[in-house]
Amino acid sequence: MSEPLAAVIAAAVAFFLTLVDLDRTFYIPAKVPQKIGRYIWWFGFPIGNGILAGLLYTALDGMPALKSMPVWLRALTVGAGYLALVRLKLTTIDMKGKEIPFGLELIYEGAKAFVYKRINRIAMTARFTETVELAESLSLAGLTARVKLAIEQNSLLSPEDRSRLKAWLLRTIQDASATDVEKRQALANYVLSGQATE
Repeated sequence: MSEPLAAVIAAAVAFFLTLVDLDRTFYIPAKVPQKIGRYIWWFGFPIGNGILAGLLYTALDGMPALKSMPVWLRALTVGAGYLALVRLKLTTIDMKGKEIPFGLELIYEGAKAFVYKRINRIAMTARFTETVELAESLSLAGLTARVKLAIEQNSLLSPEDRSRLKAWLLRTIQDASATDVEKRQALANYVLSGQATE
């Protein structure tokens, strides 16, 4: 395997791991009004991490500790190691009773927060519209049936999670302080995102 290809593999690993983190963090509906903005932020951050991981591979390529590894393992190690490195906290500085991290983590977390804030704004707008539309299109009984079915069909739920969600459903539909619209919106939100609002 050639060295440039190994740098691409390191970049791909960092790209993929960043994309997995984004996917785990956000639910974004299919109908997004700001699709171009979403794609720029959604793919720009992982691409940036990938490029930096590829550059890190190139910079570390001559290290004796890495030279003893097979090229493919070196590429995987640097790609995954890049994300660990940027989260590295060298020390913390105590300012006014608050600990502030000092190191690459500070820069990385600042960039991540900047990107995530923009993705979240786009996602919230799309989720709001999608949730309201579904809540208006079905009755409380219809949404309750869909939530029950979603809970039962979700293969990733543990028995404890399934019980917790059924209890949440019961509390939500029996909540005397909530209006019918609020109940339907809470259930519609779960049907669409899999997130129960407490």
